[in-house]
Amino acid sequence: MSTSRVDIGIPVKNLRGWTNTEVNFHGFANLSTTKDDENRVASPEFSCFGHQWRLDIFPGGTSNSHEGHVGVGLANKSNSNIKIQYGYSVRNADGEEVASSKSKTKEFGAYDSEDGDAYKNAWCTSNFAQRSTIMNVLVDSSLFIEVRMKCMSTDKSITQFIPTNPINKNVLQKFMDEETANVVFEVDNRSCQGNKHTNKKTKTTTTFYAHRFILQDISTMLSELCKSDESGGVTTVSVTDVKPEIFKHMIYYTYGGELSQDDLKNNAKDIINACDKYGVVHLKLEAEAWYVESNEITIDNMIDNLLYADSKNLALLKEAVMDYILANKGDVIGKVSFDNLPSSMMTDLLTAVARGEEAGDESSDGNDEEESTKYYTMRVGVLRKMLDEKGLDVDGSREAMIALLKENLEV
Repeated sequence: MSTSRVDIGIPVKNLRGWTNTEVNFHGFANLSTTKDDENRVASPEFSCFGHQWRLDIFPGGTSNSHEGHVGVGLANKSNSNIKIQYGYSVRNADGEEVASSKSKTKEFGAYDSEDGDAYKNAWCTSNFAQRSTIMNVLVDSSLFIEVRMKCMSTDKSITQFIPTNPINKNVLQKFMDEETANVVFEVDNRSCQGNKHTNKKTKTTTTFYAHRFILQDISTMLSELCKSDESGGVTTVSVTDVKPEIFKHMIYYTYGGELSQDDLKNNAKDIINACDKYGVVHLKLEAEAWYVESNEITIDNMIDNLLYADSKNLALLKEAVMDYILANKGDVIGKVSFDNLPSSMMTDLLTAVARGEEAGDESSDGNDEEESTKYYTMRVGVLRKMLDEKGLDVDGSREAMIALLKENLEV
């Protein structure tokens, strides 16, 4: 029930799902008793189940009423259909029900402002109660009718509003909040000048305000940089190895912000480098995916991409290059030197070959030995997804990811 009440006598059964609305017709005793469909008094609109409603009283009855009876009508005033179960009740001063209508289930059509109440949106109970009965329970000449309603509609347009958890929005609003920040990054506006961090401010810096409790769980690197002194005051960190705009992207992401596709595509390599350096793993992998998506691998750049992938632990990029090599082996053999590549890349190449030979065969009888063997030919994206679902570290080489999955293989 949506209303509070005190019952005197035996309460109505099966109240779950019902709502009650009390409609008061003041001065009922003085209303005209003419028996006519047009002789009605309409209530103000009230809300129930996301719809607007109106209750009509026919003090002398409708044209179809028995002589001496009062009629009651309920109208849907919203522009969508709804199916409800409904009924009416009038009680005396002792709380005893003296007049009621049997609960009915009806489809109420949508209200059309041009057609008005054309019956499709309203249902009438012509013989609700004898007028003499109603007159005996008036309070200061006012009639109080309780309207009981229960929604039976499956109309998908009727939806309940459920607010979203505000934590993500609240955290993002703290981005660059100088008043509450306890970490200040001074990022050198000039190009990267090495990997050293100092506590000296320069005149050519961009300032970023942050919060230790947010950054400390993002990466061990940021946690170490943001350590507070014994006083627990503001920590100032000088950054000289990342462009200000890239650093802003990275910190914004740690607050739950989403980078645009253009930012990821146009700055993929810079974002990868910064996130690899500062340990912002998930943004690094997102930027890697965009790097693979937006950069065409060719014979001329494949070795550079392999070396870059190896240096930054970019398993997805490495996989993409290996796929290219297999797909273009006729053009690659004898034209490209692999002398400068680490010997560990042979495993990645053999994995690509084995995956191609399997031709997508992923059948399994479900035993642990076979499952752990299958890891070796799985795509990087699949391995990362499995690690993420287990709450494990998703950053690492193919070998590292497989080893971690095997350690946590469920028996």
